[in-house]
Amino acid sequence: MGSGKLYITPSKLHQFAFCPRQVFFDHYLKVKKPLRQRIRMWIGKLLHFFHHLLRPGYTKEQLMQVEVADMGIVLVGKPDAYKDDGDTIIIEEFKSTKMPRSPNSWGVNAWESDMVQALAYAFMLRRLTGKEPLIIIRYINGAVQVPYNEAILMRYLEQYRKMVEYGIFPETVRNRRCSRCIYRELCDALDGGG
Repeated sequence: MGSGKLYITPSKLHQFAFCPRQVFFDHYLKVKKPLRQRIRMWIGKLLHFFHHLLRPGYTKEQLMQVEVADMGIVLVGKPDAYKDDGDTIIIEEFKSTKMPRSPNSWGVNAWESDMVQALAYAFMLRRLTGKEPLIIIRYINGAVQVPYNEAILMRYLEQYRKMVEYGIFPETVRNRRCSRCIYRELCDALDGGG
């Protein structure tokens, strides 16, 4: 990684879209994840296992790497499942949560962070296969098709790159999920509320 390139996983990009400050603190402070978060990751892995059993013909969690050359970024990760379907490549992401009740700011009925992660995998597979991606996010209460939109992905990648390259402390929208965050006290103090 001494090449001067920034290596980003779609999972980190997911976390960045969820709350950019978490990624900022993880990058600079390296705090150990609490037990609750680690247990949730294991539950997610178990759900992935069951999804994989129901997806014969799909390639599952294969490591891939794609450079976004004009940005100095390398995307590295393992999409949950994908399948070559002639002119298209079908990408499926599995989530252990319910889909949102209303569309996100891009008009898609998916959590924005999930959508950004799926777009990153779609970008990688499009570059590697030359085929148009068909993106599906499977929640525990249904599935949603996400339109491929490279501009959304590039916007997040650029914000992530600036955060790391310039040490920019990101703004974030505070909400009820902040009460469960491991960085809540630090975030409150930096915002002048602690």
